[in-house]
Amino acid sequence: MRRIVSVLVLAVVAALFHAVAPPQATAGAVIRGQVVQYGGTPMANTTVRLYEDDGGAPGVLVDTVTTEDDGEFVLSPSLDTPHWVEVVRNSRVQGGFVSDRPTGPSYVEFDVADATPVDPGDLLGRVLAAPSFISGTVVNAATGNRLRGINVSTRDAQHLGVVLDADVTDVNGFFRIPIFGEDFGLRVNGGARGFENGWRACNGGVVPTWGEACASPIGRIGRVRLDRL
Repeated sequence: MRRIVSVLVLAVVAALFHAVAPPQATAGAVIRGQVVQYGGTPMANTTVRLYEDDGGAPGVLVDTVTTEDDGEFVLSPSLDTPHWVEVVRNSRVQGGFVSDRPTGPSYVEFDVADATPVDPGDLLGRVLAAPSFISGTVVNAATGNRLRGINVSTRDAQHLGVVLDADVTDVNGFFRIPIFGEDFGLRVNGGARGFENGWRACNGGVVPTWGEACASPIGRIGRVRLDRL
């Protein structure tokens, strides 16, 4: 009799476990994609992570891979349930969680609230990631000669007095400033070198007031032209 009761108890426990245990991932049900920086450059050697869904938010980390030379990656889900894909920030891309848009390319979002879970077996295609920098070259507007020693800073477009980060142009007039986000003012101070101070305008020149300027693009922005005082 005791043996029969034990068998029944084990059977009930097994049934309950089967009822509440999450479904295991189907063999071969992977998530594929290709990390591409805005502009179309594939991002090799970029870390991509996969998390189980936890009530509509990223939960347990289940897989980490590095993109191939062409930016492609393959992630292995742990369950037959939605997962979250994260592109990890580095010196080239800002990183964030991915939103899978059925009508176009997928995007790496600044805010996880804008991201979406991804189902096992999904093909994300191109996953567009914003650059994690603004870079360019400051030149003499009249001659085109590159200018060294020019201070360039990024400003929050809503709080222009706050310097987010800055760089000083090198011997080739080149600057590179780390950023996170997409709405910045670019302030160029050439006064110490005999050139104007001002804000980068949409045409690449420099204007004295923010009202005449526009938010700077991110990534490689080309030449910024300064007039001599």
